[in-house]
Amino acid sequence: MIGTILAIATSSCFCQLQGDALLDDLSYKAFRYFWEQSNVATGLTKDRAANLTTTDGYNVASIAATGYSLVAYAIGADRGWIGKSSARTRVRLTLQYLNTSGAKKNGWFYHFVNWQTGQRVWNSEVSSIDTAILIAGMLVAERYFADSQITASTNSILKAIDWHWMLTDGGAKPNSLTFCHGWTPESGFIPYRWDTYSEEMMLYVQAYGAYPALPLGCWAAVSKPMVTYGGYTVISGGPLFMHQMSHGFLDIKGIKQGSYDYWENSRQDTLASRQYCINNPKHYTGYGANFWGLSAGDTPDGYMALGAPGWGSDNGTIIPTSAIASVMFTPTESKAAADYIYSYRPAAYGRYGFSNGINPSRNWIDPDVIGIDLGMMLVGIANYKDNFVHKWSTAHPIIKSGILRMLLLTKKS
Repeated sequence: MIGTILAIATSSCFCQLQGDALLDDLSYKAFRYFWEQSNVATGLTKDRAANLTTTDGYNVASIAATGYSLVAYAIGADRGWIGKSSARTRVRLTLQYLNTSGAKKNGWFYHFVNWQTGQRVWNSEVSSIDTAILIAGMLVAERYFADSQITASTNSILKAIDWHWMLTDGGAKPNSLTFCHGWTPESGFIPYRWDTYSEEMMLYVQAYGAYPALPLGCWAAVSKPMVTYGGYTVISGGPLFMHQMSHGFLDIKGIKQGSYDYWENSRQDTLASRQYCINNPKHYTGYGANFWGLSAGDTPDGYMALGAPGWGSDNGTIIPTSAIASVMFTPTESKAAADYIYSYRPAAYGRYGFSNGINPSRNWIDPDVIGIDLGMMLVGIANYKDNFVHKWSTAHPIIKSGILRMLLLTKKS
């Protein structure tokens, strides 16, 4: 084990944690997930882990969860949960491994790999969005630690990324303005594109900042369908993660592009999704003003994209981390949800915080947590607290330049 997690005071009495104290405990437990569930030889972070027991048999890492681990180490060092030297050493190890041994194609990383060997698993794809999440975490860590080894590895990883290849399907679509979802060695490029507004804003910002040849019209080519529900008119609607993932890394508050205010849209989308749970049209047990959070996650029926309004399933399952990740948009509503779930669903609060899914209608609590969901929550809380992730992400020249080119220089979408 590299380093030692510093002890902090936590309480086992559910009546004693609420408000910001509960957010602090959730953040610490999320940090512990990334520290404990990342391989000490490769740095790769498990996609999921058991939450209600102390062991599990999982051995699959997610490259996106690994990206969130890099942010978690910076947050942990800043909050005093781990020594900064230990955190820096883990970041160095992770980036060195990814740079020299990470499974990738033309600089883009495979979505799922074995956390010990780094070998591709589940016939997973080389993923554009999951690589973007890795980059997002990498850039935060690079700025925060200001370490020459970390910077060298970061620059080497970034230099290897062939943006044109993923934009044009290896040249087969030379006039393409939208990125492909990914590529597999068996079938080539996936027949889906990042051409409709969802979680992909970070991918385009990074490309605009790192790839000067990227056409200015790419972001305009991403459609932005409007959805109205409960008095809220929002772009896309759907699962909440679509409106949290990129905004956790991009400080775009106050930036408008024509008629679009993407930060305000995410706030409104959170409120619309919450309103759906208040209305509870399918009459599920527990739904209400303080029990909401429809996003992609575990359910009794398996992993599903839960969402409203606009699109997505609803089978009575709430993803607690999703409601809390929106604290950067809706602090009052998200903190109230955290307090309520903590008090009334104590069996769902395990070693890494809230289990990924809760379905009261079917008396079901997920036994696991999922890395990217813990990551989004950790980032959202950090931004609510002191804008930590936004500050360090925006400090990187790639993000500064990318926001400028994409949101301030492009024509109205």
